[in-house]
Amino acid sequence: MPSFEDFHLHPAISATLTRLGWSPDHPAARDTTPTAARGHNLVALTPPAPAYATPVLAAVLSRIAQGRRAILLVPAAQLDEWGGLVHVLARDAGIRVQVARGTARAARRLHEESVDCLVTTPETALNLVMRSALRVETLGAMVLAWPESLSDEESITPLMQDLPKDAQRIIYTSESQRVSTLVERYARKALTVDVPGVATASAGPVRTTNTGWAGRLSALAELIELLDPASCVIWTV
Repeated sequence: MPSFEDFHLHPAISATLTRLGWSPDHPAARDTTPTAARGHNLVALTPPAPAYATPVLAAVLSRIAQGRRAILLVPAAQLDEWGGLVHVLARDAGIRVQVARGTARAARRLHEESVDCLVTTPETALNLVMRSALRVETLGAMVLAWPESLSDEESITPLMQDLPKDAQRIIYTSESQRVSTLVERYARKALTVDVPGVATASAGPVRTTNTGWAGRLSALAELIELLDPASCVIWTV
């Protein structure tokens, strides 16, 4: 069985990935990581959970360790989760990470050129560009997480249009049709991977309800009590 180092990952990042419980033959790693490690464009279809991007993040960070800079544009509600994941993977590889919830600290570190990987929302990234702190044209890779969750998908246009032609584009989405125009415009010739066994398909009309993160367990219990299903499968990451 191949190792993550066979995928050309940085040894320290490879070791961390293994320590987190990933193996090279996992579908979320096997079908995506080699492409990401080679610097090619990638579109991955998975449920909207950062955990599925872990092997590809390891590949992106391995390229950062070789001198490339990268930005991760993620939904605001997942900023802490993405940031924590990147910090864990990057810690032993000497990669300098900045999770930007605002512009002040990120702008200072970007001006000092002391950031290798910026993790932030599209809105904050755009503010950093407008302040001349973030120079998109210097980036070697951009990871865009679930752009279909953006209220205005056009908000990322100023960020994508200045990305160098040879910069790597990686898009994670759970609704490939909704981002098809984005992919065609900014990530042409990207390998599209429907991760086996985890990607979801439409099952017809559904109803949803919003709940805070702290209230998710009680909301689930109330839902089961209300529906009283004969059987129940709970999917989580």
